Amino acid sequence: MRLRSRFVLAALTLPLPCLVQAADIQSLSLADADRLLLEASPVILQARAALAGARAGIDIAAARPNPQLTLGATSIDPGQRGSGGYWKRPTDNVLRVDQVFERGDKRALRLRAAESNLSATQADLENTIRLARIDLANAWLDLRAAREIRRIADENAALARRAADAAELRGKAGDLAGVDVARFAADAARVANDAVQAELDLSRARVALALLLGNRIAPDRLDTTDDWPGADALPSPAAASERADVTAARQRVEQANALRDAARAQRSRDVSVGVQYEHSPANANNAVPENAYGLSVSIPLFLGNDYRGDIAKSEADYTAAEQQLIATQAGIGSEQARLRAEQAASAARFARIRDIVLPAAERASRGADIAIQKGGMSLTDYLDTQRTLRTTRIEAIQARADLARAAMLLRLAGDTPQ
Repeated sequence: MRLRSRFVLAALTLPLPCLVQAADIQSLSLADADRLLLEASPVILQARAALAGARAGIDIAAARPNPQLTLGATSIDPGQRGSGGYWKRPTDNVLRVDQVFERGDKRALRLRAAESNLSATQADLENTIRLARIDLANAWLDLRAAREIRRIADENAALARRAADAAELRGKAGDLAGVDVARFAADAARVANDAVQAELDLSRARVALALLLGNRIAPDRLDTTDDWPGADALPSPAAASERADVTAARQRVEQANALRDAARAQRSRDVSVGVQYEHSPANANNAVPENAYGLSVSIPLFLGNDYRGDIAKSEADYTAAEQQLIATQAGIGSEQARLRAEQAASAARFARIRDIVLPAAERASRGADIAIQKGGMSLTDYLDTQRTLRTTRIEAIQARADLARAAMLLRLAGDTPQ
C-alpha cells in the first residue's frame, strides 16, 4: 500500500511542461480595450452617425420655404408666326415669383424640436458608450477568467494524464490493482473533458470580446493582461439625476412638446404671395408692346384636412415620451439597488472562498498527500480531495471575476461600489 501511495504522490507531483504562447498574441488591458472600443465599436459608430444626422436636422429645420419662379406663355395662336427673340413672338409672356410665408412660428418650433433632438441624440451617444462599456467589462472579465481557468484545467489534465499513464504501467507490473488503474483513467478522462470545455469557453470569450471591438484584432490573437481591474478601471457616468439615459428621455419629452406645438401651428394658415410680370409684343391689335404687373395672395382653405389627426398623434407621442422618462428614472433606482446587492454578495462570496474555502481545500490536499503516503486514506478519497481543490481554485477565479464585474457595473450605473 505504501509503495502504491508513493507512486501516486510522485506521479501527481511531476513537473509540468511549460505553456507556450503564440508570439502574435495581443494582450489588452481593460483601459486599452476601452480606447479601442471608442474607435471601433459598431454600435458607437452608429450612434455617432445618428448624431451627425441630428446636427443636419438643425439646418433642415432652419430652412425657409423656397420661392418659386414660373415662366410661361399665353394667348398662343398657332396660325401666327413671329420672328426674333422670345419677347418678340406673338404670345403673352408671363414671369411670376411666388413665396410662401409661414405663420404660427412654425420655423421656430421646428428649430426647437431639432435642437431637443440633437441634445437627446448626444445623450443617446453617451448612454450607448456607457452600455458598450458594460458589455466590455463583462467580455473582458469573461476572457480574463476563462484564460486563468484554461491554464488551471490544462495543468490538471496534464497531472491526471501523467498519473493515469503511470498507473497503467504499475498495473501491468502487478503493483496496482486493476480497479485503481481504471479509477485513474476515468479521472484523467474527466479532467481532460474539463480542459476541452475550458478551451471552448476561452475561444467563445475571445470571439465575444473581438466582436465588441469591431474585430480590429482577430479572436485567436486576442488576450487580456494579468491584472484584475478595480471599480475605477472604466470612466463612470454622472450622477443618477444626470445620467445620459435620463437626459435623453428628458430631451425627448422636450422634442415631443415642440412637435406637438408644431402640429397645432399647422392650423395657422400660411400665406403665399405672388408677383407677376406680363409682356405682350406688338401685333395687329397693339401698335407697341404692352407690359403689365400683377399681385396675388393665396390662403389655404381647411375643407379636407384640419390637421386633427396630426395633433392627436403629437399628443400621443408626448404622453409616450413622458412615460418613458418616468420609467427611465424609476429604472435607475431599481438597477442600482440590484447592483448594490450583487456587489455585496459577490464581495462576501469571494471573501469566504479566499479566506476559508480555498485555504481549507489546500490544507485538505496537503493532508491527503501525507495520509495516502502512510496508508491512511483510500485512493477514492484522495482523488475526491484533489478534485475538490481543483474545483475550489476555479471557483476562486470566478468569484474574483464576479466581484470585479459587480463593482464596475455598479459604478457604470452611476453609483459608488461599497
